Amino acid sequence: MQSQVLQLKEKKPDVVLMITYTSDAILFARTMQAQDYKPPMLLADDAGYSDPSFLKATGKISQGTFNRSSWSVGPAGSHTALIAKMYKEKSGDELDDTAARQMTGFFVLMEAINRAGSTDPAKIQAALKATDLKPEQLMIGYKGVKFDDKGQNILASGVIVQLQDGENYVTVWPKASAEKPPVMPYKG
Repeated sequence: MQSQVLQLKEKKPDVVLMITYTSDAILFARTMQAQDYKPPMLLADDAGYSDPSFLKATGKISQGTFNRSSWSVGPAGSHTALIAKMYKEKSGDELDDTAARQMTGFFVLMEAINRAGSTDPAKIQAALKATDLKPEQLMIGYKGVKFDDKGQNILASGVIVQLQDGENYVTVWPKASAEKPPVMPYKG
């Protein structure tokens, strides 16, 4: 990653956008630190930047990283923080964006099966098509769950989280969900 970081350092972009596997995100963060490269803004799109192992390996040297996510632990005492705590106690792992989306999908399916009152595929499909879950029924930051004719959740939405004060992300956008204001520039 040295040549890529040196190119960025030379060209001085206002924003560096990243979509990487976890190992590459860790290597990139360490190379940025070694090259003393700090772009004004680093914006990741989930992937390796949401992996708890990235946070553990580089959280302290990646302060200020923004990341698009569907999941945020949220403030202490929130239902999301409670779910994260239960998940960690049961699995030994931190709950991350990928696992939270998978769990949400599973819960949506279970809710549809309950409404269908059957495991008949046609009845489950009909129940899924009729799904209309509200945000308070979900563990992630979607505006709800409602499927269009192609089976896409038209209420799916994300948040922007930022590494602040250690190895955890906090929600910084949208403002209505923000735990803290965004901090600029990227600190590394």
